[in-house]
Amino acid sequence: MRAAPVIDVTDDERTTLRRFARGRSTPARLVLRAKIVLRAAEGKWNKDIAQELGTSRKTVGLWRERFADGRIEAIQADAPRGAPASDGCTRAQ
Repeated sequence: MRAAPVIDVTDDERTTLRRFARGRSTPARLVLRAKIVLRAAEGKWNKDIAQELGTSRKTVGLWRERFADGRIEAIQADAPRGAPASDGCTRAQ
């Protein structure tokens, strides 16, 4: 089993994450991501975080890793969904 990335957060990041986690107008997906990172920063295991928040270990691992790679900006960003856009042109061979 691969070790989960160690999550160290600065005081400013912790403040921002707590604001996201408690925000009434914050999108639910960002609330969940912030809660995942805060619990990971406490040293909790992915399986325990997943159980506590009612999500999958895969989801916890994804957001723990994304935060480790890109910090606050990474959990705020939404990845594009679906297939890449096509311009409709095909090349004949």
